[in-house]
Amino acid sequence: MEISAEILKEADVLLAAFLTGMLLLFAYDLLRIVRRLVPHKTWLIGAEDLIFWIGSALALFAMLYRENSGYIRGFVIGGVLVGMLFYNLVFSHLVVEGCVFLLEKILFVFSRPLVWTARLLKKPVGHMRKKGKKVLRFLKKQLKKIWKAVRIGISKQ
Repeated sequence: MEISAEILKEADVLLAAFLTGMLLLFAYDLLRIVRRLVPHKTWLIGAEDLIFWIGSALALFAMLYRENSGYIRGFVIGGVLVGMLFYNLVFSHLVVEGCVFLLEKILFVFSRPLVWTARLLKKPVGHMRKKGKKVLRFLKKQLKKIWKAVRIGISKQ
C-alpha cells in the first residue's frame, strides 16, 4: 500500500502549519517575558500586540506561499491553531516562568556591584552635596550684594 504524493505533500504542509503555530506562540512568549521584566504602559502593550499580529500574519502568509502555493486551506489554519494550543499547554508556562526566573537572577547578580557602589558613595556624595549647597548659598548672597552695588551705582549716575 502506497501513500500518494499529494497526501504526503498535505501532511508536510500540516506539519509546517503546526510548527509555525508553535513558533508564533514562542515569539509571543518572548514578548511576555520582556513585559514581565520591564513594566509597560497599556498603549505600548497594544502597539506591541498590533506589531506582533501583523508580523504573525506575514509569517503565516509566507509559510502558506512557500508550502502550499499561497492556497488557504482549512486544515492549515487548524494546524496553526493546534500548534499554538499544543505549545501553550505543554511549553509556554515553562518557557516564560523559567526565562523570567533566570533573567531576574542574572540581573540581580549583575546589579549587586552597582548597589554596593551606590551604598559606598552615598555618604561622600551626600556630604559633597551639603557642602555644595552651602557654597551655592554663599555665592548667591555675594551676587546679590554685587548686584545691589551695581544698581546703586547705576541709579546715582
